[in-house]
Amino acid sequence: MDGIKGKLSHGQIRSSLARITGENHLLPGDSQHCEYRINASLRALPTSERQVVDILRFADEHRLSVAPQGGGTKDAYGQSVKAVDLILSMKGMSGVLEHSAGDLMVTVLAGTTFRELQETLKPAGQFLPLDAAWDDQSTIGGIVNAGTSGPLRAGYGSVRDFLIASRIVYPNGEVIRTGAKVVKNVAGYDMNKLFIGSMGTLGLHTEFTFKIRPIPAGRSLLVIGNARVDTLRMLQNALLDSQLEPCVFEWLNPTAAQSLEVDTQGPVVLIGFADVWSSVDEQARQVGQLCRDLGAVILAELRGAEESEAVLSKIRSILPNANLVEDSQTIVSMKLVGKLTDVQAIYEAAETRAVQHGVSLRFSGGAYTGIARATVEGAGGEATNVHGRLTAWIRDMQSEMRQQGIRTVVDFAPGTIRRQIAIWDEATADQKIMRGIKRTIDPNETLNPGRIIGGL
Repeated sequence: MDGIKGKLSHGQIRSSLARITGENHLLPGDSQHCEYRINASLRALPTSERQVVDILRFADEHRLSVAPQGGGTKDAYGQSVKAVDLILSMKGMSGVLEHSAGDLMVTVLAGTTFRELQETLKPAGQFLPLDAAWDDQSTIGGIVNAGTSGPLRAGYGSVRDFLIASRIVYPNGEVIRTGAKVVKNVAGYDMNKLFIGSMGTLGLHTEFTFKIRPIPAGRSLLVIGNARVDTLRMLQNALLDSQLEPCVFEWLNPTAAQSLEVDTQGPVVLIGFADVWSSVDEQARQVGQLCRDLGAVILAELRGAEESEAVLSKIRSILPNANLVEDSQTIVSMKLVGKLTDVQAIYEAAETRAVQHGVSLRFSGGAYTGIARATVEGAGGEATNVHGRLTAWIRDMQSEMRQQGIRTVVDFAPGTIRRQIAIWDEATADQKIMRGIKRTIDPNETLNPGRIIGGL
């Protein structure tokens, strides 16, 4: 094991960890190389914060590298992690600790799946408006540390808007609490935001407290197509200039739209509303009038939470799941972030480059967020040839987007490709600050060494 540096044998590490977690909670890891998974020979499943503290303190003292893991759906995110000695799985720490329905707050353990949390809140008519992909597997800890969001971000915001407090274990075993369990808290620097999107490189979350929202009475999702790209762009601009408040506005390319089972040529847009039914119906009526004026067609209207959610779940699954991808497949997903008006340009560039390099593209772009996701998959030919075509697509997209001032992140790819490219297209101005924070909190590079921008 490269990360051990000869200080402890595998047997010594295993016996020491077994004394902390118990033999039943120390399992073999994925010791064989897997392109989409984090590889390590041991996997610990703590069941308490005390065990997390002891594991991290032991690892830090003996210079062992640790990869925190939730449901494993995001193992292929970020740079390829340097040698990892131990996977620290949070699956054994799940459940809702406190739900204050009157205060619209919930405290939950990090290993809780997103679906479990939503099902717990639903009887009280409440929900957490984060729409993570693969909600039956994605854990709250993984969602926060990856900073992921989906189509509902247009109307509700992101993790940063709902996380108000958390408990974090530093690599040296110190436990800190960030934020406060009150909806309004303006005292000092908001430490919660420091850890969002940190990919488990600074500390390991054990619990979170979120603001939550009442479930809206009415939901409607319009599927609009059979129009030129320019027509859909005019529809987007008209809505941006209007008083309408959609909670969803997504562009889909034809391949992504196939999953909706609608008859259309070219791209489609999804426009969704969530409010009392009178407001939902009036806003949908106004969109219908705009479509008639511009020459677009409403292909379907999905009314109610169940039908809307079924479609949005398909859109979220454009983001691949490391648990479901085989090594024989070659899949890459890119996140692109620009201005609201950049979505059309991102869409057209992604389509053009996909045709050029002979790869299959599924695209979803948020017209009210400026955030797009493009997932490409190679098919046919030798693996090296497929990897080459996908790598060329990535580099061409990075170059073209850079010229337009659009940021890119390759947020899912096999290890072979991640080792050949820059996951983050270019260095950021605050990278020096980030490096200083990492060195202060994790001087021994215990947690996920090298996984995020700048090799931190």
